[in-house]
Amino acid sequence: MVYQNARNQAVASTDFAKLAHTILQQRFLRACVYQAPLAYTAAIVANLNFRNGIFSLFYALISPRTLGYTVAAYIAGIVCLAIHLQLFQVTRAAHSSHFPKLQRLLRSPASTGAVVGSFTLLAYFMLIVHRGMFGGSSMWLYPEGVYGPPQLNPGWLASWVFVTTVGVSYGLKLFMDERLQLAFPAIEQSRIYTIKDRLPSCFSTAFEFVSSTMWRFWLGYFFFGWGMYQSVCGVLGRIFTTSSYGVGSPLFSISNLAFWLHCSFSMALTWELAHQLFGIIITEPTRINELSLDRNFCLLNGLKYNESPLIQHWAYQELYRLTAFSAEQRTEILTDIDRKSGTMWSQISSECLKVVQTATEQLKKQTALSKPEKPNVSSQSSADAKLSVSAGGAPIKDILMQNRRKSQGSEPQPVKKPEPIATSDLFGVEAQGLEKYVLTTLRDMLLQSPLGQRILLRSQRARSISTFANFQLQVWAIRSLMRLVESSLSEDKYGVVQGDIAKVLETLFVYLAELERCSKQTDSMSSKNDYNVQTANRQTVAMIQVLRNALYEFTTTFYDYLEALKLPPAQAQQLQKFADFMA
Repeated sequence: MVYQNARNQAVASTDFAKLAHTILQQRFLRACVYQAPLAYTAAIVANLNFRNGIFSLFYALISPRTLGYTVAAYIAGIVCLAIHLQLFQVTRAAHSSHFPKLQRLLRSPASTGAVVGSFTLLAYFMLIVHRGMFGGSSMWLYPEGVYGPPQLNPGWLASWVFVTTVGVSYGLKLFMDERLQLAFPAIEQSRIYTIKDRLPSCFSTAFEFVSSTMWRFWLGYFFFGWGMYQSVCGVLGRIFTTSSYGVGSPLFSISNLAFWLHCSFSMALTWELAHQLFGIIITEPTRINELSLDRNFCLLNGLKYNESPLIQHWAYQELYRLTAFSAEQRTEILTDIDRKSGTMWSQISSECLKVVQTATEQLKKQTALSKPEKPNVSSQSSADAKLSVSAGGAPIKDILMQNRRKSQGSEPQPVKKPEPIATSDLFGVEAQGLEKYVLTTLRDMLLQSPLGQRILLRSQRARSISTFANFQLQVWAIRSLMRLVESSLSEDKYGVVQGDIAKVLETLFVYLAELERCSKQTDSMSSKNDYNVQTANRQTVAMIQVLRNALYEFTTTFYDYLEALKLPPAQAQQLQKFADFMA
């Protein structure tokens, strides 16, 4: 969304959440509008008939059947958008067991059941539309009065079982693959180009899903289809006279296989287009603060808003955008000093530091860390450090000009593998009443067996994953904070940032040290088949790179002025590594 005249149309409200909810409603309506051409695209694909050559494409563009299918696909897409709007998540829920996909399904049984049921009904709806437009197997092979009692068509039953499998599988896939988890893109581009870039992935994902679902259904129906057919005929026989004589398997009919592939691909493509559209519209960069007359305080209000993760993420995303690309607003933040609550820099930096400090404390509590190695420091360096501390701070040039010999530390001690803790949050905290009793009883039963313990037990090494539940928020907070510090070299007219540089660096160095120790520990305990450790280590390494890049940018920006900074000896020694490009 581009607000070219935002300042002329700004309002007095500084309630970031109120403005954000308005923007969210507008974006959902825009998503509904964009869903129409995407539904038309899915309808064209569904109506293509390659037997007629290139003329089939022109016919599909104007065919009445295409228009009818567009309406059906649009309705299905709107339902998908509504499901995403109600159940999407921003912060990532940490898994603690060795079966993370199973845990994602059981963490919120009500949401899982609602999504699976909704997509199953959508599959039925799309099947009815597809049969009405393209034909298909009728329900009865021999109607009453022609060749005797009516007989249920095995192909008709298999079609309904197949679309049920498609709907259930897609609903489960959304949870197991965290498809309802919003991912914020870093590249800013228009909606049209973003949708165009994601169209190939929509087709490939839909085809991959349909092919995998079809062969699983084929194998399952091959073994259990005849028993299912006999059971359905037995139920129908209780109502009226019918025949259950077998007339062949629909699994070996080319026409049935083609119909299932065509119908299921159209369903999956419609759902994938709606899924991608929701992610594109909702996560695009915002300019909410520009709608307020006091845009700095409005943005600060959004950073402090904890009731909605999406709104808070929007605020940090907006802070990152303006600190990276808007020199005017950066300067406005750094020069906004005439407030009773403190300078705008101090308040914004405080919120960003809280994000980092909270993650640091979580990492300390949730991981069994070994004691840090103490580097061997020469007696002369120790004396200089003591003098520097007594003087109230050490000029960094005193440490930068010291001997740069690497300290020879002792060999690292092997880290003992921590014992798992017999606690579990597999079912989450949402369960109440009878549901809580049933799930708790199930958990207690599983804990009695080795396999159940492997499913449920929460080990120390897996706890670190929960530290990165708001990974993107941490990235935006760190980059925005350091970008303001770097810009202060030329844009800070009143010097409000200089007094806080030591505190900012100390917070980042402490978090970096904890992450590096966590990475070393997980490396020592990791194995090729340990999913939890690999996930934790991957996120840890990614955050380490974010911190190192930010500190390298700070060092290169302030390189000529490092001598003027007075930092504690420990920070100065750590910054020395970045100055030598050896961190």
